[in-house]
Amino acid sequence: MTAKYRKAPSGEWLGYPFLRLEDISQESFQFHKFTALSLVENRMGRVYLRMEHEFYQKFLKAVRKRYGNISASNVEKAALEAVKNWVEEALAE
Repeated sequence: MTAKYRKAPSGEWLGYPFLRLEDISQESFQFHKFTALSLVENRMGRVYLRMEHEFYQKFLKAVRKRYGNISASNVEKAALEAVKNWVEEALAE
């Protein structure tokens, strides 16, 4: 009697330059969603922004006014919104 093995998982998605969660079909990563999510988020673009202290305080005040608090997710939302607006304006020219 020969042992039955499951089909070997494909590792092709690991090389995707633009990885989405639905690209990951390997069952162990579907079971561990946070591991798969980490792989996807690690491929996302990043912009690191340094601000003078006074401007940064104004930025945080604006974030608090719009979103209610200055949690990391709200700061990220505000920064992403500003970048998206700038990109749309720059591309419209």
